[in-house]
Amino acid sequence: MTARARPLAASAALLLLGGAGCRSVELTPAAVERALVEAPAPARAAATWRKAVALANEFLASAQRRTLPEGRFELSEGAGMRFVTNAGAWPITVCCTTWGDVCVAFDFAAQEREWGFVVGSKEPGRDRLVDNSLFVGSGGMRLTASGVAHLILHETTHVVWREGTVGFWNGVSYYLESIFLFRYSNHSDERGPNATDEEFDWFLNERALRVAGDAARLDTLLPYIERHLGEAHDTCRHGPFEEAPPAPPEPAPPSKPSPPRDLQ
Repeated sequence: MTARARPLAASAALLLLGGAGCRSVELTPAAVERALVEAPAPARAAATWRKAVALANEFLASAQRRTLPEGRFELSEGAGMRFVTNAGAWPITVCCTTWGDVCVAFDFAAQEREWGFVVGSKEPGRDRLVDNSLFVGSGGMRLTASGVAHLILHETTHVVWREGTVGFWNGVSYYLESIFLFRYSNHSDERGPNATDEEFDWFLNERALRVAGDAARLDTLLPYIERHLGEAHDTCRHGPFEEAPPAPPEPAPPSKPSPPRDLQ
């Protein structure tokens, strides 16, 4: 779960309301572009999503990725996102729901599910497909591609490692730990996603410094990262791990056929 605040009352209310029914719209780039909102808002939101996925894939191919397994996002115009690895694939469906609205009301940006994550409606509330917490941050500011990528990577880490509200009993366990152990930013199910957040920040900073040719600050950043990785922290747990993630729900993609050999 991505959150900007984690008060105890929020955890209790979310647990109690967990069974509430909700209406839902599924987000895909094609659906976002068809939103009944004046141009160019729908096209810009869809374009930001595509840029975010491209940026997330750059991160996943970088040395800074440690907690998520090696893989990449696929974004279909009509079917949405998947996280694909050699072991298989996880659907990362995004839905804007009434339950997402409850999360947003308590200052959470999203909440993970087995099939992806939910987001909630945001101001100005013209259409759920465009004005939601995938695209809109605090204060009503539209998120940049890096902000959207942050959210996607955080929630995908929850889904892949099955940590957080991924399944009913996992959700019960999550809220019990929040309520009775008073754990929020240091919640055991947030340490992996928090680690991915940090790794993505390191990737962005390293990328910017290399583009700027700032060798001095780069020489400060890289040793800091290595020191951080060598220390124990109660808010993050970085990979790579000896254990593999739980089996993905979709089979591994078929291997590409080898090109025909030239026998001449």
